[in-house]
Parts: sequence; structure tokens; C-alpha cells
Amino acid sequence: MSRLKGYVDIKGPNRQRVELDEDDVSDPYFVIRRAILLRSILKRIAGQLFEKVESKEVLHIDQGVLRAFLQTDEYKHGARSMEAIVAMSQLAGKTKYERSCLPPEAQLDLHADGQEFLSLVQQIELSNETLDKLAILFHIYFCAQLEKQGYVYGEETDDKAKTHSSLKDFYDLPDNEQEQNRDTVRHIHDKLTASGYIMVPARSNEQPFEFPGTFLDELAKMEHERWMAMKLAAGWQLAPKTVKSKKLHADLVSWEELEKRSDTTAQDKDRDFVRAIPGILAKAGYTVVKLRPMKAEH
Repeated sequence: MSRLKGYVDIKGPNRQRVELDEDDVSDPYFVIRRAILLRSILKRIAGQLFEKVESKEVLHIDQGVLRAFLQTDEYKHGARSMEAIVAMSQLAGKTKYERSCLPPEAQLDLHADGQEFLSLVQQIELSNETLDKLAILFHIYFCAQLEKQGYVYGEETDDKAKTHSSLKDFYDLPDNEQEQNRDTVRHIHDKLTASGYIMVPARSNEQPFEFPGTFLDELAKMEHERWMAMKLAAGWQLAPKTVKSKKLHADLVSWEELEKRSDTTAQDKDRDFVRAIPGILAKAGYTVVKLRPMKAEH
């Protein structure tokens, strides 16, 4: 009988990229590999973090710490780096892997991008309170933009008469309009993620971040698509003239269709909002941190 020879190609914790394409995301399973590897390492090094609950073993780990282990861009020495970070953590006598257990940034830098890792740890998950705080700030920004254009409050929104029914306090808005503001805020995270940034608590005297102009239209397009999907889901329809009371809007067309118009008002609203994101976050005590180089579309 002939002997069969072969090998097993075991992928490590890093994303497998296509050669010469550093931004390739064709390996969606790297997160699963990391999760399996992390659990194995923790079982071996810090078994006390696991608790037997009925027939399962539950790992007690801070969500930010877990997010960083699973989402950091790269481990410099593969699985050895994951293990080294765990080994350097202050886990002796601990029953939960807290943020305070992690090694300092300088030590993390030996095995990953320390700033990125810690930024992922600190990434904000919007609570209801934070969501409303940011929604109110966005509404204040929205009203300020209207007032700059000469709009005043009116029972009906009329662009010709420059009246707008939303020029009022956030909590005086109808419930559906309050929710629209919240939806806008929820989507900020998607815009940041798409452009390689995350939202974190700001340090004292930290300057608000300004998005690079090269990527402005890409993010503005995302905002328009979000807004349009929300309107269509709520029963709005395209019409030559916007009539808020009848759920008719003249801008319910694709970004590409808007580009064909000589009037850039609709697109400029989206661009202005994207530019305003850092300032809105700064007023709530947050900033954005760059995680990876941004790559322009061609």
C-alpha cells in the first residue's frame, strides 16, 4: 500500500489577507478562531475565571476586554502574542477579567497595537441615557443649522416660507421624531467603524477630531442611505415637493440621483452632519480614535 502524505494548515488568530491587499476582509472566521484560542489560553492560565453554571462553564470577562481580544487588528506574533497578553495581565486571585487587569499600553505594544487594543476596551456602548444625551445634542445641532438658514418655527414645514415644525425642544417633538434622532445617533457608530475609528471617552483638553475630507462623501452617502431607509420604512413616499404632514419628500432618491441635481442642498446637509459628528461627541464628553489607515475607494 502506498503511504499518504499531507499536512494540516492550521490558521492562527490573525485575519488571513490576500497577498498585497492589506485591507482584504475575506476571512470572516478569524474572530471564531480567536474566541476558541482565548478560551483555551484562559482555561490553562486562569481557570478561576470560569464558573460552573449547571452543565456549562461560564467565563467572567469584561465586555470591553473581550471585544479587544477578538477585534484588535493583528497579533504581532500570532497565538504567542495572545498568550503573552493574558500572561502579563494581573489575574492572580481574580474571578473576573477586568479592564484593570490588563498590562499597560507599552507592554501591549510588544504584541499588538497597544493604543488600538485599549481603545477597543474603552469603546462606548450606548446606554439609554447616553443615547438620549447624544440625540438631544444632535437635535440642537439640527435646529441651529435650520436657524442659520433663516428658518423659524411653524406648525407646518414649508421650505418656501422657511418654517419648520421641528424647531422646538427635543422632548416636545412627537415620539417618532425623537426616535429619528436616536436612530441618527445609533448610526454614528457604523460611520466611525466604516472609516476606521471608534468612539471613546475624551481626555481633558482633547481637541475634537475632524474627518478627512477625502472620505466625506462616502460617509455622507451612508447617512443619506440611512435616512432614506428610515423614511421609506415609516411609509414616506417620493414627491416633487416635501409635505411633512403627508409623508412626502422630494429627496427620497439615491445619492447618485442627488448628484445630478444642480441644487446640492440635500447632499450638503449630509456632509455637514458628518463634519459635525466630532463636535457633537465632544459636547457629550467623547472623542474618536483612529484604529487603522483609511483606504479611499477608487
